[in-house]
Amino acid sequence: MAFVVIGTLLLMLSNVYSASGSRPRLDDVPPRIVEGPSDLIVSKGEPATLNCKAEGQPTPTVEWYKDGEHVETDKDDPRSHRMLLPSGSLFFLRIVHGRRSKPDEGVYTCVARNYLGEAVSRNTSLEVASKYFLMNSTLFSDSGLSVAMLK
Repeated sequence: MAFVVIGTLLLMLSNVYSASGSRPRLDDVPPRIVEGPSDLIVSKGEPATLNCKAEGQPTPTVEWYKDGEHVETDKDDPRSHRMLLPSGSLFFLRIVHGRRSKPDEGVYTCVARNYLGEAVSRNTSLEVASKYFLMNSTLFSDSGLSVAMLK
């Protein structure tokens, strides 16, 4: 910031350039979430998508957080089972829920940013579906209906 005195008029000059070094445009807009994620219950090993669509000018970048920590995607590690889609959604090739790797189950948040600010989605939960087993069960049906037990 600089001060310039012209006669008795004091002018204050400030940096009107964005962090990228370009001059802000009148049509630049801070980000906003237009489609946020919904709670999901998914079976272990199945694919899943948490949606996040953001608008803004310039186009915001999107990041995901799980339980408050940054989510590693294929952008960070090409071997990751999580992919950040061009839309901003988080795609899981398969839901992980085991002892060998950090489980996917948790509370997720989508954050969209550009130089004018950030927008944060609501918290959404991803749960791994439990497997229920029927043991020594008796099945009843109306006459004429067939009953089958499937694994």
